[in-house]
Amino acid sequence: MNYQFDNCVLDVDRRELRRGTTLISVEPQVFDLILYLVENRDRVVTKDDLISAVWGGRIVSESALTTRINAARTAIGDSGKSQRLIRTLPRKGIRFVGEVSEDRSGLKQSESASSSQPSVVVRAEAHASCVLMGEDEGAARSALYNSRGLVISNLEGRGARIIPTPADTVIAVFTDVTAGVSAAGDTRDALLELNRNLPADSRVHYRFGVASGDLHEGAEGPGGQPVERAAALVLRGHPNAIRLSESVHAALPTDLPFATMKAELNDYELAGGDVSAPPKGFPVQLQSLDLALPNRPSIVLLPFKSLGDDQEEGGALAEGLRIDIQNALIKMSGVFLLAAGSANAMRSWTAMDAGARAGVRYVLEGGVQQSGDQVRVNAQLTDTIAGTVLWSERYDRVLDLNFALQDEITARIVTTLDVKLASGEQARIWHKCLTDPEAREFFCRGVQAFFRMNAESMANARACFARVADLVPDSPYGATWVALCLWFESTRGWAADPAQAREQAGIWAERAAAMDDADGQAHTVLGNVRLLQGRFEEALVTAREALVIRPNCSNANGFLANVLLYCGEPQKAISHAKRAIRYMPVYPPWFVEILAAAYRDAGLLDLAIIAAREVPRVAPSTIPGRLILASALVRSGWLADARRVVGDAHVLDANLTLGRWTVSQPYRNADVLAGIIVDLRKSGVPE
Repeated sequence: MNYQFDNCVLDVDRRELRRGTTLISVEPQVFDLILYLVENRDRVVTKDDLISAVWGGRIVSESALTTRINAARTAIGDSGKSQRLIRTLPRKGIRFVGEVSEDRSGLKQSESASSSQPSVVVRAEAHASCVLMGEDEGAARSALYNSRGLVISNLEGRGARIIPTPADTVIAVFTDVTAGVSAAGDTRDALLELNRNLPADSRVHYRFGVASGDLHEGAEGPGGQPVERAAALVLRGHPNAIRLSESVHAALPTDLPFATMKAELNDYELAGGDVSAPPKGFPVQLQSLDLALPNRPSIVLLPFKSLGDDQEEGGALAEGLRIDIQNALIKMSGVFLLAAGSANAMRSWTAMDAGARAGVRYVLEGGVQQSGDQVRVNAQLTDTIAGTVLWSERYDRVLDLNFALQDEITARIVTTLDVKLASGEQARIWHKCLTDPEAREFFCRGVQAFFRMNAESMANARACFARVADLVPDSPYGATWVALCLWFESTRGWAADPAQAREQAGIWAERAAAMDDADGQAHTVLGNVRLLQGRFEEALVTAREALVIRPNCSNANGFLANVLLYCGEPQKAISHAKRAIRYMPVYPPWFVEILAAAYRDAGLLDLAIIAAREVPRVAPSTIPGRLILASALVRSGWLADARRVVGDAHVLDANLTLGRWTVSQPYRNADVLAGIIVDLRKSGVPE
């Protein structure tokens, strides 16, 4: 059964929408919405009608409903402004007003050939920085729509049969290995050419996986060995990579105009297209990450080097000095500051490489040489766009009560970059330095241990910061960093008793946040402790206070996004999660988990799927990211994909149950949590 209207054909049996000769990719719910409107075109359809027919009566937000209607209009070439085909009647509902003709002969094509030989499946999935940190969801969707259209057009033009799939995913079926691999290579090259002419925040990269075997297509989507294998290949590939299964590689003719190379496990990778795998140890998060320069002075402080014979002593002072400068700059709204954690991943990079990879203009480098209480510090600020050193200075100082070199260097940066300080920032920035030499030494050692980020080093860091708190009880330094250590120990499973560690983190954070010179880090911890205690209003107030003090802070934005998500403000959570990721491009996976969950709760399921799929690539053993992905896939109508994802989660954690997961979710609105539980139950998570 086909419905024809305007220049569109809606094929009910194949669940396909074509506009002219182009196959239009639509999510299952959008397809169902269009079909329901067309079938009921003789009347006005109410909101309740749509929720009942398309969502099965489940609770749906206004934003989710509006998003789906807009997507339906876009898919059929309509818009909210023209309303040629789908018309809104204020306070009544919507109605399909286009002229429709019915064709019961269908557009079925013979697929008998596919059963006589193995299918070759090309699976492509997008990697888009605009989804993770772009400011405009509409622009991100437009970029994804254009790139996906190019992928489909290229593959289809080379003889592929396109199978409807969720979000950005494209699954193309070929009957010949050579044709499938060649089409993937040509499509990858076409995308690279497209991206060369686009601004950074509009580029979309694709990963490709090519596998062969018997394909099965059912009501819940495509399945079978080649689909499973291609999905695994895509997961392991870097952006722009084309991964080949062993069987595909073995079937390639030797004269194919593409070279291959052995990759990990039983994978092979297709060369060509001026694409090479990133060097070993290169952060996964930075692979093909397209970062536009911020619209304010942007800077990264690379880890200072220890230049003396005593690397341990000099290294601790170098790290402490850099973090002190970082903590001053982070309070300035007029400058964009890359997070210290991401800067650590660039420890051995040149200034020019760091600026280009991190998407910032200015790079501060430094070296520290210490001998007893004598210290020499070299600092250099580079403009990576102009390729010039703005200033280079050597400081000789004594480590005594008057040591405040961090303030001198911070002031020099502010002056050089002409940073404008907002109201109130002047008083916050020039904080009370640790003048007690012993406290300063323990603080520097603690910072050095903290950034090693393992159970033993975190316990050592906590002991150092506790000593700082004893030596200078009126300073927030010790209490703040003890709270941070306890929080990480509780959330990363390093504490013998995570609940007790979390409680202690709250006590130390409350103590630090109450001090006049609090730097905001304690507020980030305290806000999330209050969230887990169910004190939602306090959590929101405290997390927002952290951002007022630390507008440039990735953690302040990320922790606030977490609180907003669970308190029922997903749209605001999206905004702050994106800022957290941009400030920390070598981001922790939980930043993207928050973003994906917020996209899902806001009804932006296509973006939720794309974001959630990034989490296992950064943290292959993650469970939360997979469950968020499964939930979004269920809501998009892709049960087979959701069950595959949950199957992977069960392999990682055989004890995964709904009961265990539910107790870790502090949602303020029980209905939101109940909806997610329904999703996970459908995807196969046991009770």
